[in-house]
Amino acid sequence: MTVTTETAWREFSDRLRGFIGSRVSSSADADDLLSDVFVKVHSHIDSLEDEARLAPWLFQITRNTLSDYYRRRPAPGADLEGIEAAAAEDDYDAAAVIATSLRDLVDLLPAKYRDALVLTEFEGLTQAEMANERGLSVSGAKSRVQRARA
Repeated sequence: MTVTTETAWREFSDRLRGFIGSRVSSSADADDLLSDVFVKVHSHIDSLEDEARLAPWLFQITRNTLSDYYRRRPAPGADLEGIEAAAAEDDYDAAAVIATSLRDLVDLLPAKYRDALVLTEFEGLTQAEMANERGLSVSGAKSRVQRARA
């Protein structure tokens, strides 16, 4: 009996699929690789000299296909620097937009609340320091900051 691609598929596709599936993380990749294996099998079936060696021949083609697959894939983290740079740039842009918008909103507050918020949130004074600087009680300073935040 002469071995054909069809007989090889019927006899070995499930075993080869399991073999491939245990070595790749995605079932879609496993299916694609199995297809690649059988394209190679179909192209080279005439080179099989001993039909009794069909299984080792198929598994060797499968191992070679897996090697090609992993060789083609980029190393994990290979483009991580580019991604991090883009994310940092996006974060900077977003932070600038937020800061501008926030400043515009703060400017809409009544003067006593705006002053309290700017001193404590933007200039870094504690509420007690702000109270001392503005001649307020600490509880009065806290109230102004809380009302400004609301």
